[in-house]
Amino acid sequence: MTENRKDRREMSLIEKLSAPEASPPPWSVFSAAITVIAMLIALISVGPALASILLGGDAISHFLLMLSWCFGMTFAIVFVLASRRSSAGMWSALCLQRGHLPLPIALLVGVAIALAVQLFVSLASNKFCAIPELFDFWKVEPRNIISAALLLILLQPLAESLVFHAVVLPSLRWNFGPWLGVLMTSVLFTLLHLAVFSAANRALYIDPWYDNVYPFLTGLAFSVLRVYSGSSSAVIIGRMGAGLVFFLTGLALAGA
Repeated sequence: MTENRKDRREMSLIEKLSAPEASPPPWSVFSAAITVIAMLIALISVGPALASILLGGDAISHFLLMLSWCFGMTFAIVFVLASRRSSAGMWSALCLQRGHLPLPIALLVGVAIALAVQLFVSLASNKFCAIPELFDFWKVEPRNIISAALLLILLQPLAESLVFHAVVLPSLRWNFGPWLGVLMTSVLFTLLHLAVFSAANRALYIDPWYDNVYPFLTGLAFSVLRVYSGSSSAVIIGRMGAGLVFFLTGLALAGA
């Protein structure tokens, strides 16, 4: 067993992507799909309801949306962790251990991914915009900045990494093959972003490069990081680094 783990650590990136999962995760594809659906419901229903109650029925605003997404992401985090605490096998299968990639390196990789995705999408679309999550961010207010930072740097990295890269990715790679599993995870990641973030600002923000290509490339890059590192924690830390880049980009574009 030790030798097998050593061999896997010594594989190249392409070899790791081509290799099947070492063992099946202790949950089914159906269970993984339920996790994605639960996250979607939390983001488009539970979160907005809680935010509206807290703010007393305020009109739709950047802060209301950000707060609702913060609530939704928190619900998704709790759902994944609570549903996988039922057995040691399920908890271990989330791969929250550090892995062989040092976390500071994972943070730098996340920053590099965000910069590369932002540069590619900006050059391809011939425009430099904030990501769709930063709805109406040009209205710079302290509460908007705080809620955006909380979402992009903490809650979104935790929730999306747990749902897509700790639960969904290993299940799809085991059941549909290593490469197809990565692709399917990236597509699901994109669809959720379209249904939640792009749909929320449809009147202000219609751009296929930012709506479709940005989330697909982001989901794909962090799926590759998860396979390479063998650690969901590395993905979480990397996503935090990427979230910081996206947040600072939005802040700069807002002229704060």
